[in-house]
Amino acid sequence: MFRRGAKVRPLRHTAWDASLALARRDPLVNALGGARLVEMARAGALGREFQITGEDHAPRGILWDGVNLSPLSASADAIDHFGRYAAPRPRRASSVVGERRAVEQLWTHLEPLWSGEVREYRWSQPLLVADAHVPASAGVGLRPARPTEVEQVFPAAVAMFREEVGVDPLRGDGGRGYRGRVAELIRQGRTYVVIDGDQVVFKADVGALFADVAQIHGVWVAPSHRSRGLGRAAMAELVTLVRRDHVPQVSLYVNDFNEPARRAYAAAGFHQAAELSTILF
Repeated sequence: MFRRGAKVRPLRHTAWDASLALARRDPLVNALGGARLVEMARAGALGREFQITGEDHAPRGILWDGVNLSPLSASADAIDHFGRYAAPRPRRASSVVGERRAVEQLWTHLEPLWSGEVREYRWSQPLLVADAHVPASAGVGLRPARPTEVEQVFPAAVAMFREEVGVDPLRGDGGRGYRGRVAELIRQGRTYVVIDGDQVVFKADVGALFADVAQIHGVWVAPSHRSRGLGRAAMAELVTLVRRDHVPQVSLYVNDFNEPARRAYAAAGFHQAAELSTILF
């Protein structure tokens, strides 16, 4: 049982060092939430999206409650505390995401009130990490996208989002927010493309950077260029470029039912290190 530190409460500066150390215990699984944790700390707004339970100097878990609801390095007791805390509150997250065991336990508290809003359950999402030595492949011209290429990259990013998430990112604000995110990733050197003529035929983003982990998001191959080996060759090339430009450990997660993508990632030198789950609203 917890003592007075059991209360779920906003993460404040007094618990920052211990919370960051807790998240960094498993940077591979916590990459997405950990990247947001660091971003909010820099903005001086930790408590806006992050809660903890346990003592400030020894938190038992972190809860990201923003665009995603995600427990980070949380003990079983902490997950139960987070579930009882979140269930009766208005949902603001578009998904619940995290290590499968943690999501399954958290969902036992959320399901009675939240299940009616679920669009899709993706219980098995293998979390993959690139081998130390990736297979050699013929160069396909992969490179960082340039700031002047936002208009070329944006349609590919929209197509990827519609296919992968099942939601139109142009809905609501006409795509202004999503375009801003695309432009920001390009400005930061975190979007990589293969361009054929004036068409983006492959793209991938470093969607999250945390500790020594780069988590790849938004992998997309143009329909006209699928089943040609482009994805496999570009992913192998991507690992080399991300290690050169960012950090040494390259990871991504994939839906278990996406067999073509899983084959391409395996051929590019990725192996499974953990299993995530996502519940989409």
